[in-house]
Amino acid sequence: MSIDVIMKGGTVVSHQGVERKDIAVRDGIIVAIGDLKGLSAKSEVDVSDLYILPGVIDTDFHIIDTPENELRAAVRGGVTSALMFGELNDNSPIDYAYFLNATNENIDDITEQEMNDGIAGIYVSMSDPNSLVSDKDLHMLLKKSKRRVSIHSEDFYELEKRKDKIINGNVESHPNWHNEKVSIEANRRISAIARGAGHPVHLMHVSTAKELGMIAAYKELVTVSLSQHHLFLSGPECYQHFHEYAQIDPPIHDEENRIGLWKALTNGIVDMVSSFHKPVTTNEKEKEYPDSISGAPSVQTLLPLMLDQVSNGSISLNTLIDLTSAGPARAFNIAKKGRIAVGYDADFAICNLNEKWTFDDEDVESGCGWDHHAGAEISGKVTATMIRGEFAMWDGHLTNSTFGETIKFTDTFTEYEDE
Repeated sequence: MSIDVIMKGGTVVSHQGVERKDIAVRDGIIVAIGDLKGLSAKSEVDVSDLYILPGVIDTDFHIIDTPENELRAAVRGGVTSALMFGELNDNSPIDYAYFLNATNENIDDITEQEMNDGIAGIYVSMSDPNSLVSDKDLHMLLKKSKRRVSIHSEDFYELEKRKDKIINGNVESHPNWHNEKVSIEANRRISAIARGAGHPVHLMHVSTAKELGMIAAYKELVTVSLSQHHLFLSGPECYQHFHEYAQIDPPIHDEENRIGLWKALTNGIVDMVSSFHKPVTTNEKEKEYPDSISGAPSVQTLLPLMLDQVSNGSISLNTLIDLTSAGPARAFNIAKKGRIAVGYDADFAICNLNEKWTFDDEDVESGCGWDHHAGAEISGKVTATMIRGEFAMWDGHLTNSTFGETIKFTDTFTEYEDE
């Protein structure tokens, strides 16, 4: 058997636990794992001081103005696949798929496209007036759809009623306008509609502890993701420190909610952690609230921040890989990704768990040029990223040698016809 590369002596984090093993790769696929001393390869890579994790599958990645920068940021963060909002203009170094945005104008026929190559599924925003979908339309969509539907669950009408809570020039009023009820009531309705339609949904970037307590009663149909914004920041301090740069939708709430999100994560209610990467420019951020734009870059720091939580004992490595790779693959039926196992794509985030480092301003790859965590001291660093057997980054340096492909999903495979 001809082997392209053997990763020698790394500590492999997989469904079997955390063990020192070799990994053999051929044609971008893992073909052997274990003590591979008797096996030869075209190249061998010594990773004996490093941990090999499945590559991160980011399920909430927004491309806005600078795709090349955002994709570099993803590679530096150990992301090997992304479910995206927005179109790429050119080649991607990581594997990808796109969400279809449902609106009240395309609700009748959007399900005809959801099985197409490179489509991650249908996305619904319950708060965007430009793509508003009624409860009746959502029920109809869920009855027709063949795949899990992803939803941003803030209630548009509740937001409209609460506009009197906006204080011009004061971004600290943002979580009062987008208060907990705005999300809780939307998620309550969505979960009930999903159960009535008998169809699975995914609730994106949930921001309050009460939502997760309610969602726990619907886990047969509802998956949920948390964003790093809500896990690592809390108000009012974040608004006082970052001002409009802390503005996202749904908003960052208080410390009690942040702690509640972590409790739900450790209790297993949460299926995945995503970046919710949305690289809003400084010009858009520095407009006076509420004209400032919601969103923040985050894909580069998602895995490092979670590694830091492993370092301080808050979560285990196996919990981490379930939240960043296995969980997304399971919920979205992603083929051959999300775990380190024979027959799976050789997608790895290779990390030094013992390295303590500072994420400096000059480290920021995102085209918006800023990050909430610039200046943070972190324990655990992504040193290399491999995508289908090729290094997109090695020893902290981007290689520009990987070429992304569209992600395959098991729920879009069709039966083979007899010839």
